[in-house]
Amino acid sequence: MITVFGITGGKLVPLGEGVERLDEAVWIDLFRPTPEEEAMVERKVGLDVPSREEMQEIELSSRLYEEGGAAFMTASILSHTDSDDVVISPITFIMFGNHLITVRYEDPRTFGAFTARGQRAGIACPSAGGVAVGLLEASVERLADVLERTAHELEVLSKEIFRTANSHQQAGNDKTPRPKTAVRSTDFQRVLVGVGRKGDLVSNVRDSLITIRRLCTFFLSADTDKKASKDVLTRVKTLARDVESLSDHATFQAQKVNFLLDATLGMLNIEQNSIIKIFSVAAVVFLPPTLIASIYGMNFDFMPELAWPVGYPFAIGLMILSAVLPYLFFKRRGWL
Repeated sequence: MITVFGITGGKLVPLGEGVERLDEAVWIDLFRPTPEEEAMVERKVGLDVPSREEMQEIELSSRLYEEGGAAFMTASILSHTDSDDVVISPITFIMFGNHLITVRYEDPRTFGAFTARGQRAGIACPSAGGVAVGLLEASVERLADVLERTAHELEVLSKEIFRTANSHQQAGNDKTPRPKTAVRSTDFQRVLVGVGRKGDLVSNVRDSLITIRRLCTFFLSADTDKKASKDVLTRVKTLARDVESLSDHATFQAQKVNFLLDATLGMLNIEQNSIIKIFSVAAVVFLPPTLIASIYGMNFDFMPELAWPVGYPFAIGLMILSAVLPYLFFKRRGWL
């Protein structure tokens, strides 16, 4: 789909869909263009619009380059950021003269929000460069919102992971009375999945910020005197600093994700060790009674206890005593 916008009075003005009014356009938005639509735009503007495969190339020379008097800049932008199932896709910005072409195959909310705001309140720098920087600024603001939301959700997961830590550390030497409160067991498998999803989200945010930072650097170092005003360049420099700060914050969150992953696995190991300890103690407690029962279960002709009137109660009591004594010993040492 081809959507064309002009600028009148500092505000975006839609000029319809198609290539009929491309000469009046400041911003030409190609959303999931068909090969026929790409060919029409290429004939009209005299530039080679990159295909989806070319936009996904990871080489820097394939994402940021100048050709035919135009600057081709591709950045990875996140879509569907309301949930953890984000989609990271390349968006190409083509600047030539006072015209901007955007080529995208996903629909980030930032594009719709920027378009609506530009039509209602106008844009800061009414030019093709202003539109490009405005779209990038809106994308970075959205990434900041995602990082803020992720930080809050990681804090919730962190509290859930360490909520029952005290219940796993009942040391025998600690005689301090603790209030009896109901402690709900943590579902560490669910927490582990949640932390992993946050890790993927933060990784996608970092990838997007890296591509935007590269785009800003290229924008400033390219032949921008013909493509952008000084005000636009100033905004690009500010945007680059904001991206740098967000990259540091994303790095911190990635480190916290790794810490929470290690902590979750550690808590799982503690729970598993507690279960194994219970089985080990149970085996040791029941080993002496089993030994006594085995002795009195042997088929010897002469066993004095067989003739005792209290032989059976004596054997039962001996087995109970041999089970209680190890239990009390373990309890005193704080192993239970």
